[in-house]
Amino acid sequence: MLKKQDQGAGTPHVTVVIPCYNRADTVAEAVETVLSQDYPSFDVIAVDDNSTDATLDVLSRMDDPRLRVVTNPGPRGPCSTRNHGAALSNSPWIAFQDSDDIWLPGKLMRQMAEVSGTDAVAVYCGMVVKDDATASSPVLRRYPGADITHVSGDIMPSLAFKSFISTQTVIIRRDVFEAVGGFDETFQALVDWELMLRVAQQGNVAFVDDDLVIQRLSGNSITRTPRKRVMAQEMVLAKHADMLAGYKGALAFHHRRLAGGHRIGRQFAQASKHAMAAWRTSGSPRFLAEAAYAALRARFSPGAGKGESS
Repeated sequence: MLKKQDQGAGTPHVTVVIPCYNRADTVAEAVETVLSQDYPSFDVIAVDDNSTDATLDVLSRMDDPRLRVVTNPGPRGPCSTRNHGAALSNSPWIAFQDSDDIWLPGKLMRQMAEVSGTDAVAVYCGMVVKDDATASSPVLRRYPGADITHVSGDIMPSLAFKSFISTQTVIIRRDVFEAVGGFDETFQALVDWELMLRVAQQGNVAFVDDDLVIQRLSGNSITRTPRKRVMAQEMVLAKHADMLAGYKGALAFHHRRLAGGHRIGRQFAQASKHAMAAWRTSGSPRFLAEAAYAALRARFSPGAGKGESS
């Protein structure tokens, strides 16, 4: 665990990193909702990930001395893009925004006030998910949900089971972000959860209990690609198995979740394997029955194991 950082007097500077790829229709609004924040000390680094539409042209026309527009020179993808932007910053705190989402007024000010004088390694806020960002649009989901019991301080007892901190809601101490290695660029989904599993082990995480971010549920969002989510869940489990084993029921929970994901994708052999692992770690006969069912499907279902989860 990292030592407490001395914030010192004055207003800590924040760098907001915005990865951008083919968002010409939404990126200006996303950036403007950051630039309009009333926090007195921040800058914005928009990192274009080699867009093929007019995203870079839109960004180039935005005239604000706090905005820096760069192109991702490294491997493609949102994790690499965010890491590149963060590497260009010397600020003590790094925040993230997505190029199709909305920050509501006061977000930065309230989050930075929450960590002032504390030992927090990060701070996040509530977020609502909508089909669009209009006030009249119904809320589809809210994060964190009412089922999350550890929303601040040591959040690992909840985070070990479920992802509830989205990237555009979080501000992280830069020394912590660097110490844990930033975003894992091998992941194509669940990148926010995997990062926070590492960050939250470094110390307390603060929370502003207000919905200060609106996430648009875009049609091409990774969150709508079940196959990528199942693959990422496998990677999280493999990478963090020892840590997750320290939280009662966590391994069984994730193995059963993976069993369900593989079953939906007609990957019955994989489903049986994970259901068996859930049984071994929990002793529940229900998981053993699920493993047997999936094993039978794998043996007798034509084409089983060849299906996709997407």
